[in-house]
Amino acid sequence: MKNEDIVKKIFENMQNKLDIHEPSADHQIRFLEKLQQQNKVVTLPAKKRNWYKPLSIAASIAIVIGIAAFSLMSNSTVEADLASVSPQMQETQSFFTSAIEVQLEEIGKISSNETRELVADAMKQLEKLESDYEKLKKDLVHSGNDKRVISAMIKNFQKRAKLLEEVQQKINDINEFKLTENENSIL
Repeated sequence: MKNEDIVKKIFENMQNKLDIHEPSADHQIRFLEKLQQQNKVVTLPAKKRNWYKPLSIAASIAIVIGIAAFSLMSNSTVEADLASVSPQMQETQSFFTSAIEVQLEEIGKISSNETRELVADAMKQLEKLESDYEKLKKDLVHSGNDKRVISAMIKNFQKRAKLLEEVQQKINDINEFKLTENENSIL
């Protein structure tokens, strides 16, 4: 215990006399010059470049990018549609798909210059519904064939069919109006 007290007293006495500051930046150069003046040749050891840290950072970044790319590729390729759920859903999908194709062909046959804007607007709405369906296909995979997603997919098909049916009806109304207008102007 007495030794500790002695050491403490020594440090207390020397407290303001201790050098606690960093040497200046050119200290080493000045020291080497003084040694060389005494006819002693001193060379500094060559610094080794430590590549461990930069290489480990680069490897970490490469691994993260690889994992991200792999997950994006695997997520984008995994899709399912109604046909993959059950044979009944396959029939439902094929019924709606063929009905929509028939309606599109019919609209193409009966459309005219007067209905061009109506058809263009309907095609934009149809594209929106189709992109929603693509999202639902991805959701179907992630949800494990959840009935709510299946129901949403069927409703999407129904909306597309109803949209095309309404467009077809409006085109027929416009064409009938045009026909009756022409008949009145002839008489």
